Amino acid sequence: MSKAPKRNLVVKAHGTSRNKYLTLIPILALLIKVVITLNIKQPDGSIVGGWLGADGESYLKGVNGLILQGYFSNEGVLSYWPAGYPILIWILCKISVLYVILLLSIFQSIFYCLACLFFVRSLTNSILQPYLIPIALVLSFNPTLSLSSLVVGYESPVASCILFLVSIILVNIEMKNQQKLRGHVFFFGSIAALATFMQPRYFLTVIVLVIAWAITYDKRRVQIYVLTLTLSITLIAPAILIQRNAISIDKAVISTNLGVTMRLGAGESTTGSYRHTGPEVPCNRPNASQVNTDGELVKCVIQWYFSNPEKAMRLFINKIWYFWSPWSGPFSNGTMARNPWLKVNPLVEIASNSQKGNDLVYKLVGKSISVLWVLANLFLLMIGLHYLHSSKGILRRLAYLSAIPVVTSLLVSAITIGDHRFRVPTMPLSLFLQVMGLIFIRQVWKQFRDKPQLGKLT
Repeated sequence: MSKAPKRNLVVKAHGTSRNKYLTLIPILALLIKVVITLNIKQPDGSIVGGWLGADGESYLKGVNGLILQGYFSNEGVLSYWPAGYPILIWILCKISVLYVILLLSIFQSIFYCLACLFFVRSLTNSILQPYLIPIALVLSFNPTLSLSSLVVGYESPVASCILFLVSIILVNIEMKNQQKLRGHVFFFGSIAALATFMQPRYFLTVIVLVIAWAITYDKRRVQIYVLTLTLSITLIAPAILIQRNAISIDKAVISTNLGVTMRLGAGESTTGSYRHTGPEVPCNRPNASQVNTDGELVKCVIQWYFSNPEKAMRLFINKIWYFWSPWSGPFSNGTMARNPWLKVNPLVEIASNSQKGNDLVYKLVGKSISVLWVLANLFLLMIGLHYLHSSKGILRRLAYLSAIPVVTSLLVSAITIGDHRFRVPTMPLSLFLQVMGLIFIRQVWKQFRDKPQLGKLT
């Protein structure tokens, strides 16, 4: 046997071994989470199966309304917040009401496992193949992101949906097979509809991703096909929510909290976080006895931003900082107090054990570390984005596809409220970009170490 066939066999065997690990890593994380969820119990020993998120009680209140009154329940929570996520929990109640949180945790964990598998598999034919194992490890075992699938909240399933959407586009671009385009479009539209059903504000992310996908095709006819069919399928989700509210509360709206949320993050002396301070943005109607509709509040806040550009810019900067703020510590700002990772985070334990530990975490040392942590994360993300963008072919596409959900989530946070919880749904992509940043730095260091003159990266 010649050397070439032997070398090909070694490469093939190595690739097969890597693919096996790529499958085992997310599955191992899934099994660990199943064990964890079976050990989340009430004081009396009964299995709960998960934790409540920031809005957990509200979601469960909506589910109770659906159980008692049916699909068109007029429970206020179901119209104030989008009803999609409670409806999905209500469907699981058809299997078991008693163990619905356990079922939710398991389903969300399986969904996230499949999303991670699909994402790393979509990159197996790229030049990133040697780095897929560390990517899979980070996505599967990041404490906050992974444990979020055991929380009653839309963040984890939406994160899974976004991973699926990016993966579908990558697979379609790589295959370059228009015969399978219809299947990819229906798959993308269905996942996008699910994401917007749970949290409609991600429709903006879907629109930009679909545009980025459509322009990969040269033919205008194909571009229009991808745009129209994908968005048509996606729009089914908000249409369902509008139809439900039109019957249940006689208002053809998706939800009624957007204006309230935007008003919470705006004002003369507030900081832009969910902890509003100072006077509210004045949105008075001519008739003082009438209450502003949600649409009127949205319009009012937007007008205030345009009328107060300097204050608006200050608030936008604050909200961007809050979006990237740490989960705990002196600069933590958001609604992630129930982050499961904080239950075992050593910094939380240090701060709570003694005054000395509290001073260490919340004063100069802790503040310095928090600032460096945020800047390091942003630096790695930007370096990773630069690395992918400077590459050719599918990696350059991947740079845009990874950045789009992160940037759109950041923009939505900037016009509503600053909350680090809003970055959880896009964490898989921001973590991926940060891993790419580490890989780029490693390559630079390796070339610097091996050669006196730094050559061009391949």
